Amino acid sequence: MKLMKNHNVSFINAVSARRVLVALMLMLAAFPFGFAQKQLSPPRLMIVPDMIYCKTNGYTQTFDINGITTDVPDYERALSEDPTLHAVLTQIAQLITDRDESIVITDLIEAINSAKMDAAMADSNGGDTSESVDEAIIRNSNADILVKVNFDIVKNGPQYCISYTLKGTDPYTSNNFAPIEGMGEPSTSASPVILLRAAVYENMGPFLDKLMSYYKQMLTGGRMVAFDIKTKATSSVDMDSRVGAYQLNEVIDDFLYDNSVEGKGIENATKGRTFMQYKGVYIPLTSTVRGRQRKQGARDVAQKLVNHLEERGIHAEFKVIGLGKVNIYID
Repeated sequence: MKLMKNHNVSFINAVSARRVLVALMLMLAAFPFGFAQKQLSPPRLMIVPDMIYCKTNGYTQTFDINGITTDVPDYERALSEDPTLHAVLTQIAQLITDRDESIVITDLIEAINSAKMDAAMADSNGGDTSESVDEAIIRNSNADILVKVNFDIVKNGPQYCISYTLKGTDPYTSNNFAPIEGMGEPSTSASPVILLRAAVYENMGPFLDKLMSYYKQMLTGGRMVAFDIKTKATSSVDMDSRVGAYQLNEVIDDFLYDNSVEGKGIENATKGRTFMQYKGVYIPLTSTVRGRQRKQGARDVAQKLVNHLEERGIHAEFKVIGLGKVNIYID
């Protein structure tokens, strides 16, 4: 009888231990996923009028960089002269957050004001014309994706209807994706904002799915950043100079490889004694900083590279153009 009791206790203990082990295994299996989800920041969007809208309505300005002129959107003028525009952009933002409240949306007006403050500071320090106005606004938005909106109010007798186009744009590369378009139902009394909401509502789900799919692809494949690295005319070094055991160009090449996604884009480089140009290096969206996973952009990698060179006795400065281009100048 005593033996039977001991046997039952051993059996119960074994079952309990097995249950604890299974629970621990389940916890460990779920932990990496939960941890990754906790560390994964939602995408940051900014909603802007499309260039087609700006051109059609005369909201553009000419910008000159080194003698090359180009037309760029004049977002500030468009918002100030078209009272419907800001309401339309706000309505699109509301439709997006209604579907997914975790998505962060930067207000275009806030980005414009930040860019104006940057420009004022640059003017007080001698000015800098290497970045166009729209690039400065996009840089200040720190957006992962731009949502570009074009709309037109069509009149047919006493009725009005609205046609629209939405598309996602990668602010780092200007690559367009996920376009949707449509025409709303006619009305004799509804405002343009109400007409747009009704027209876009049904397509917002599939549109957001495409945006999120693009964002998830960037999480695994990285985002493309162009690096233009030059030695100044007064520099005491060139790209063939020895820096420790390696040449300067090798130090830069190795750094960008180590801070990219499996070296993607490193091979597409043009090099000379005084310059290195990388058309697109794919950098990870996140980086470990002081033991924490954080989002990173071109500015973060540029700062790391400048620090890396400084540690080896090479002084350099950098400037980020828009979000996807970095100019580095080596003294």
